[in-house]
Amino acid sequence: MMRSSKMMWGGAVMLFAGWAIVFAIVLDMLPASYFLNFFGYGMSLVGLLVGLVGILDHVRPRRD
Repeated sequence: MMRSSKMMWGGAVMLFAGWAIVFAIVLDMLPASYFLNFFGYGMSLVGLLVGLVGILDHVRPRRD
């Protein structure tokens, strides 16, 4: 239970950070570079996957 909630929160933070990087690039607050574009996209993607794994781990029936 505790592990899944940490994964959900970590995924949400990574998803938001990736979104914020891309949003700052669009608003010209950060310079557009290949590294920063791929880093923002990758962080969003990994955050989404980590969050989904956390959600699936949370709702999975336990076989004790």
